[in-house]
Amino acid sequence: MPIAGTTYYKEIGQGEPLILIHGVGLDHSMWEKQVEALSSQFRVIVYDMVGHGGSEHPPAPYSISQFAKQLSDLMEHLNIKKSHIVGFSMGGMTAQAFALAYPEKVKTLTIMSAVANRTNVQRAAILSRVQELKAKGPSATIEPAIQRWFSKAFQEQNQRIVQQIRQRLQHNNPESYLAAYTLFATADEELWTNFHEINVPVFIITGEEDVGSNPQMSEQMHEKLSQSKLTIVPGMKHMLPVEGAALVNEALSSFIHSQAAVK
Repeated sequence: MPIAGTTYYKEIGQGEPLILIHGVGLDHSMWEKQVEALSSQFRVIVYDMVGHGGSEHPPAPYSISQFAKQLSDLMEHLNIKKSHIVGFSMGGMTAQAFALAYPEKVKTLTIMSAVANRTNVQRAAILSRVQELKAKGPSATIEPAIQRWFSKAFQEQNQRIVQQIRQRLQHNNPESYLAAYTLFATADEELWTNFHEINVPVFIITGEEDVGSNPQMSEQMHEKLSQSKLTIVPGMKHMLPVEGAALVNEALSSFIHSQAAVK
């Protein structure tokens, strides 16, 4: 198992570096279909964020700058000066923070199924989940998450895949998960203040039926950035890299190659 300092990671393939950042409560394994498809074109790196999987589990509280620095340190360990960065959900927050703090290290940025600028009602809803986590532990949030993340049809036709995600959520360290989820519930407010300063080519993508990382949020992000492309995937919920793997793989490859052509 490769460990960079206190970060667990995997890499496969050759070419330009492409780093994929998972969502809250998940780990590097959620990117299985992307690693499989994109490692023929890129040097694909997946890793576990702070408080997740095989990486370090420091005490709470966590900060978004801590997550951005983790990625910067990993790139230095791998001798990568500049990379394509893809962040899913909370990983999309980490990607935003990284692009703001280390713009010189970003070739392109993909913000996938990510929240931005939550309304007061949306903030209250996510904070109530934090309170539920504190009161009942992680297990109380798992089934509602599965329902938000996957369509009914996908759940019925891909029970093994959904069960793997469920098991991943069940095996989270409770303290680390609460710390990470609390950050997930609040960091978008901090990021939104400077979001417009992101000055790299950005691809923003979310599912039409994603209730947490909804199309309106993606549209707001798109409007804030001069170098951005927006895609709303019809009929899709939250877990785009898994349920919409083929579409996501094609879209990522196309966006990155289109930016190379521009330059």
